Amino acid sequence: MKANETTLRKLIQGDQQLLVPLYQRQYTWERPQLTQLWSDITAQVDVLAEHRQDAPSHFLGSVVLAPGPELAPSRSQWIIVDGQQRLTTLMLALCAIRDHLVAEDPTALERINELHLINKFQQGELRYRLLPTQADRTAFKACVDGAIDGKSDSLVGNAYQFFRGMLREFDDPADPHDIARVESVLLDRLNLVQILVERDDNAFRIFESINNTGMRLSQVDLIRNYVFMCLPTRGQHVYDEYWKPIQDLLDAKAMEQLMYLVLVLKEGGEAQYNAVYRGHQRLLLTLSGSESRIEEYAQDLYRRARHLKQILFPADDLPFAERLRFLKEWQASTVYPLVMRLLEFREDDHIGDEELNEALAYVESFLVRRLIAGVTTGNLNRIFQRLAVQLAAEEEVPQAIRVALSPARLYWPSDAQLREEVRSRAFYWQGRTVQQKLVLRRIEESLGSKERVDLADKRITIEHVLPQSMTADWLSELATGGDDADLLHRQLVHTLGNLTLSGYNSELSNNSFAAKREQLGHSGLVMNQEIAACERWGKAEILTRSDRLADRVIAIWPGPEESGWGSSASRDWTLLHSAVAALPAATWTSYSDLAELIGSHPVPVGVHLASVPVLNAHRVLTRSGQVSDSFRWADPDDDRDVYEVLRAEGLIFDEAGRASADQHISVREIAELLGLPIVADLAETETTGDESLSPQAMTTLEQRFMNQLNEQSGPQAAGAVQRLLEHWRSRGGEVQYGTSANASCAPVIKVGGRLLYAMRFYPKTTEIPFGLLRNRKPFNDPALREELRQRLNDAPGVDIPVAKLELYPPIKNTLLASIAVYDVVVAVLDWFMAKVTVSED
Repeated sequence: MKANETTLRKLIQGDQQLLVPLYQRQYTWERPQLTQLWSDITAQVDVLAEHRQDAPSHFLGSVVLAPGPELAPSRSQWIIVDGQQRLTTLMLALCAIRDHLVAEDPTALERINELHLINKFQQGELRYRLLPTQADRTAFKACVDGAIDGKSDSLVGNAYQFFRGMLREFDDPADPHDIARVESVLLDRLNLVQILVERDDNAFRIFESINNTGMRLSQVDLIRNYVFMCLPTRGQHVYDEYWKPIQDLLDAKAMEQLMYLVLVLKEGGEAQYNAVYRGHQRLLLTLSGSESRIEEYAQDLYRRARHLKQILFPADDLPFAERLRFLKEWQASTVYPLVMRLLEFREDDHIGDEELNEALAYVESFLVRRLIAGVTTGNLNRIFQRLAVQLAAEEEVPQAIRVALSPARLYWPSDAQLREEVRSRAFYWQGRTVQQKLVLRRIEESLGSKERVDLADKRITIEHVLPQSMTADWLSELATGGDDADLLHRQLVHTLGNLTLSGYNSELSNNSFAAKREQLGHSGLVMNQEIAACERWGKAEILTRSDRLADRVIAIWPGPEESGWGSSASRDWTLLHSAVAALPAATWTSYSDLAELIGSHPVPVGVHLASVPVLNAHRVLTRSGQVSDSFRWADPDDDRDVYEVLRAEGLIFDEAGRASADQHISVREIAELLGLPIVADLAETETTGDESLSPQAMTTLEQRFMNQLNEQSGPQAAGAVQRLLEHWRSRGGEVQYGTSANASCAPVIKVGGRLLYAMRFYPKTTEIPFGLLRNRKPFNDPALREELRQRLNDAPGVDIPVAKLELYPPIKNTLLASIAVYDVVVAVLDWFMAKVTVSED
């Protein structure tokens, strides 16, 4: 290789062409990169205007060129190995300067064209001194030929229009030389290092060493580049026949998914999503030296791209379209390798549409039944990757899939197990909200409902018939059979038998069953009409409905091959173990919280924790915050005092031996620690703003919130919250109200189309959403979240522990009645708005 310093003028002079090869990605520069370049240009223009020609010029970067084919003795073609983005941008800037000058100086058109942009005596594409990659050529040639007008739909055209706009703003009528200085800077004061690759050098190896850092090119870019470097004679044909059609079918994200799925089908569990390029490089190395085999590789990619398109966007005329849509809505990308294999079998006529539909039904059932039973999803990737690789077309495919998924170790619940899980499992805590809605929608459809449930409608929510927050009326209703009402509530409230779909969640709220019954009776959903037919709603009704729903689930989603099941699998305690292990030091949770999370009872949870060693089991206390009398260390010889261990970790106890409520980790916070999707769903959907509801609906939500706040926290706290919201509005902020059953509101500010808020007010507590803020700028900076915590802790009676810096700690609303606390919260809101506003600027 040879390297020397050069300028754009020197680089493009003479009868030559700089060619961006097929293996390069498209033009990608957008406004941030263009703005930075323009700033560098204008800085050098100032140098010329001040006659400081001795000042250093601006170093723009390197350009790596490899010799192209010999065109003629007097002409040459160079392949741009690296640097196409900056070279393309500079040439577009020259086009913009030409078109800006031509109105007052008609000679500028011919001068700039013939000196810098075109080879005057050449024809066709050889006419252009720079020729971008195939996808960008039409737009680039339009800029060079002066045929672009108005707004462009390409990044190339956008870059040209950017420079046209900048030149119009920069052109000073009082200075006749300002645009000439811009042209001079482009040609002579932006220094480049030109690296020339010898013919014997491996251009792609050089390209790869420059670009394979993962910072500049995607893995798909690198795969494409490698493929076309291996196709010196068939590159254009393969691009036109296979690669461009793939790009037309799939966006960048889907193409990366395609490359991963192809690897899975060829390598099984060895495929890694973050090493897709290396995996395809291994495949291509086995084909090197044979362009025909590499063309077959590209042809196979195109075939599988069509299959992935069917999965992502099922056509209505496909007999199995509804199955594919269900998997897409379920966000079941882990099953895609198997679905790709099934579509391959179908295209090769090994299976028909009916068999494919049956096979997908078993896959769907496997996912749904495991969700209802609370089985963790951590091993799904491995299960379906292995099955996709092992499945043979010669088998009876649907039955082969059913048998392969039926071993007890894979936890596909039998009918008997499913009935028990529907009765006892906290379905509301299992999986994503959209998955729960899909299960309920499919059940509704099986009841012969004529009303299609549109899950994209944000008003459709999951309604707890027995409410999450109990009232005196509901406690009385549950206690009629002599049962412990509080215990019954914890056992039943989140089970499938107590849940339904509703568009009236905010109106139903914590109303009595009589009020809910009337509202549900007007619903178009059969399941809601069945609930409304009940005279009361208690243990018997919930369990009876659970059994009916279990019958529907069993009918809709067939179970495993019983002969492959053997003995019933015991309860899967994985979620419990993960929850306990996730408890940070200086925090605690209760047996009741854990029981609610996994759909069990505090007693078996306690028995299990006492019988097997579980990390952090000593941080699980009774509901009152005391160490259980039955607690024992896993090691019989361990005689440490558990209270002393917890105090050493930072847990605070009162004189009665009760742990601080501020350090308690709630069910929702446990779910956040585990990354359960429902928490993220709630964070995104709990509030609804002025844009999505009518003013009348917003007024109703506001009144509902203020009524609940006044009832549960008292008039003084309610007045303080109202003044805080008025203060926030006076600063230009918005207030949004929650639509879920438990009324809420949040003082919000919009950042980049998303909402940010420092606190959310509920009827009893004010929640600080550290868990949400950690993923939002500028509060993704831990130092800022820590400052927010410290500012809040300045309020008397508020003591948010460090361990809750990524959770949702509550503050009692009654504290807001204190003027000292109120003043601190006002100051926090002002500080929060200032930080967000500065970060936007």
